[in-house]
Amino acid sequence: MLKRCCRPLLLALCLGATAGPLMAQDKITLKLATFLPPTHYGVTEGSDVFIKDVEELTDGAVDIEFYPAEQAGKARQLIELVKFGAVDIAEIGTGYVSSGELPLLGVLEVPGLVDSVCAGTRASRAIGDPGGPLYENDLKPAGLRVISYYVYSPYGPAASRRKIESVDDLQGLKMRNAGGLMELTVGKVGGVPMKLTSPEVTQSLQRGTLDAVMMSFAAVESYGYDEYAHYGATGYSMGTPGVFAMMSESRYQSLPEDVRAALDEAGKRAEENFCAFSEKDEARAIKDLQSSGRMEIYTWSDEDVARLDTTLASISEDWTAQLDARGKPATETLNMFKQALEAPADTADPQQ
Repeated sequence: MLKRCCRPLLLALCLGATAGPLMAQDKITLKLATFLPPTHYGVTEGSDVFIKDVEELTDGAVDIEFYPAEQAGKARQLIELVKFGAVDIAEIGTGYVSSGELPLLGVLEVPGLVDSVCAGTRASRAIGDPGGPLYENDLKPAGLRVISYYVYSPYGPAASRRKIESVDDLQGLKMRNAGGLMELTVGKVGGVPMKLTSPEVTQSLQRGTLDAVMMSFAAVESYGYDEYAHYGATGYSMGTPGVFAMMSESRYQSLPEDVRAALDEAGKRAEENFCAFSEKDEARAIKDLQSSGRMEIYTWSDEDVARLDTTLASISEDWTAQLDARGKPATETLNMFKQALEAPADTADPQQ
């Protein structure tokens, strides 16, 4: 039975975590935490699907306690909560850790790379599962394993107070972004990077102290930013965020083999459901925002795309060079990610 818990989870609870392997016939309760609210499509199309499938695949032997909306801890704290055992599974925003403990996750933020959510999901699994460079060089040393890869729609200037009809129109735009390489992307196109929380974005757009927001159109619609920003541009990825459901490797290995298999299968089912929904919902949002007259959305021309590629090429070059010099195989990671993006769905797994 799905349990949505409504009070904060205390870190001290982790001290009583089971140390040894559990028997398959025992009732197992796993705590799943996310920073997303329960009505967010990341939950309804991802987390909820995962929870339902885990319980079905284990015939009810595994019970999921769900802590949405930062009830277990703040978004930036979730990686520590899962490592220390306060929660069993945590959905971690890649942007919170790509500049620190898991730098190879920055591959998702490389501009001009991911234009398909489902292809980006398969590519993330290709580098992040055991044997892949992200797992072997970042996740494994940190004692972490990804169960579900929720890759979101590519980001771009999806809500702007100023009309966008060319790359030149990005000059001087004060743009809220997700940080990491996306912050560099904003600077490269002549914009001014801004870091704001969601409530601050609404207020800043309303007051005119923020010009544009880097995100997906489905998110623009969800947050209601189109009420204050009536222009946008689509057709070029300026970075792709992700929310990856992670477990500590020790907790994962403590579970019976059949439970681990159920978690793996449920994780894949949930991410596939999420990516299929996301691709359709982004297309729907763009269509609805335009047809309703709420927004005027420009599609980057071939000339614009070529110019953006040239302008932003140094971002991936600098990123790979800096991490390679630190002993992190960013070039290998980027190359494998690109290959997986281009591979058919049934051959994207490097283990095949």
